[in-house]
Amino acid sequence: MRPKMNSRKEVIAQFVTAYYEQHDRFPSEKNIVEATGIPAGSVHRYLKEMKDSGEFVSDGGRRSTRPEELNHVSGKNIMRVLGFVACGPGQEEEERFIEYIHMPECMVGKGECFALIAKGESMIGAGIHPGDYVIVRRQQTARPGDLIIALSDGKNNLKKLALDEKNQKYILQSCNPDKEAFPDIIVDELQIQGIAIGVYHSLEKET
Repeated sequence: MRPKMNSRKEVIAQFVTAYYEQHDRFPSEKNIVEATGIPAGSVHRYLKEMKDSGEFVSDGGRRSTRPEELNHVSGKNIMRVLGFVACGPGQEEEERFIEYIHMPECMVGKGECFALIAKGESMIGAGIHPGDYVIVRRQQTARPGDLIIALSDGKNNLKKLALDEKNQKYILQSCNPDKEAFPDIIVDELQIQGIAIGVYHSLEKET
């Protein structure tokens, strides 16, 4: 099931909260426009509405704003959910902001991270199921055995990296015992966009 897309107002509120927690200061309207892609006029209008309603309060008379009861929270890695990633045949996926999530630094570290929502069942053997939030550390290098976000032939995919040293080819391995339905992908070149370092999914109750 596709997650509910947040309204512009919710996106702005989430960004202000996340920015304050990460930088210990309040974002300008320009910061919000650049991070969210929401037009400047809309950002200004929504900020004014939230200030007038009491959701935000002025920050010492500056144009920046902050949530009224926001407490600074340390030890959190605040990251953006940037769309979906294929766990199966590669798919062209446009990077698009969905929401912010907070993860403890003790679990994901302090590097630049983002999250993607898994589509497909090729990685269920690695504990990644459709709809799971895959936590990715942004980097361009990886070692065999790493779970990577790979870009090959213009398509993104989440796979386990292997190397055919004899033929000097990369192997993008599925983690599903049904190899007929989820075959490995052999490529000459690929671009690594990040390494999967964690996964979050909800536990469903038995009926």
